[in-house]
Amino acid sequence: MKYLRVFLIMFRIGSFTFGGGLAMLPQMTKEFVEKYKWIEKDEIVDLFAVAQTLPGVIAINACVLIGYKLGKVPMAIVAALGVILPSFIVLIFVALSYDWLLQSTVWQGAMRGIRACVVGLLLNTAIKLRKSSLNSPITWIIAAASIFICLFTQINLIWLIIAGGIIGLICQLFKNRKELNK
Repeated sequence: MKYLRVFLIMFRIGSFTFGGGLAMLPQMTKEFVEKYKWIEKDEIVDLFAVAQTLPGVIAINACVLIGYKLGKVPMAIVAALGVILPSFIVLIFVALSYDWLLQSTVWQGAMRGIRACVVGLLLNTAIKLRKSSLNSPITWIIAAASIFICLFTQINLIWLIIAGGIIGLICQLFKNRKELNK
């Protein structure tokens, strides 16, 4: 029964979340952390961080990691299929209707509204996850530096993620060393 529930959750998320993988993260958090309480808030933040650092689409990476956490490889496959299938169906429709959609002012208007909504959803997720992610001065500095670098440089985001991981690792090693010396 849990397999079907995870498939349907991911299918719904894949069906109604526009704006890419980052727009799916708030819904995944709402379902798996808040509603079903299958995953802790700190854990989902870590899963999303890992999903971002892996090659490929963040939504699928996150689904596979969540699925694996909930039921190893079989659940990871179920979760991935659930989120991929709606996109596959819509992509076929778009491919068949591409010329018409490009000319449709109704479609263009809907897309403008959806994009604006996605920005709000991303900000909502950032605000909700900040308590578990920004819990020390160094994490605030890393976050602020990342925003600044993203806004004012063309650096590849993977380098920011790697740098954040290295800085976090170094800080943790210093913290552990300091605690051992006490």
